[in-house]
Amino acid sequence: MPIKTKKRMPTRLAGFSLLFILVLVFLCTLWVESNTPPFIRLHILANSDREEDQQLKYRVRDMIISTMREEFREAQSIEESRTILLNKLNELEKRAAEFVGKEGYAYPVKAVYGNYHFPVKSYGSLTLPAGNYEAVRIIIGEGKGANWWCILFPPLCVVSGGQNIQLQEELASQIKREEVQGKLVRIKPALKIAELWNNI
Repeated sequence: MPIKTKKRMPTRLAGFSLLFILVLVFLCTLWVESNTPPFIRLHILANSDREEDQQLKYRVRDMIISTMREEFREAQSIEESRTILLNKLNELEKRAAEFVGKEGYAYPVKAVYGNYHFPVKSYGSLTLPAGNYEAVRIIIGEGKGANWWCILFPPLCVVSGGQNIQLQEELASQIKREEVQGKLVRIKPALKIAELWNNI
């Protein structure tokens, strides 16, 4: 019996180690996702990577931004922006579908709103950490082509020129401050845990 107990100890230790690592990975993931900044993103997915589908994506983008410019320019909070989007979601889908049809394509169009995972992305001088973000997605056809994205709140999509650059700089400074204060955490802790696991 003592011999069997000794043989089981390494197995039990490995089991506890695995459980501990999984819990840490889960907690790190929660920390990263729950501490991403309060942004709402616009995400337009092209039908495919064919040149004509990519050009259609940009024309749909211009139409969507033009449609939302006035209301989003005046939005004072993420809650207000969210309400505008949810109220206009069906209208955006209808307008985008009609626009695509007038452009000579029979692609279906969907407008969906939710939380989606994004990798690290840069927008001018602003770099957004990886994590889950609120976003409205305009999916053209199969939505398998290269996508285009911007930030609806704060309204980087709908302001231009000096206002856009100033807003980028302000947001970049805010993100940097929050990272220094520990309010934002990138995915490095989880990657470090995975590295430790590989060395076991």
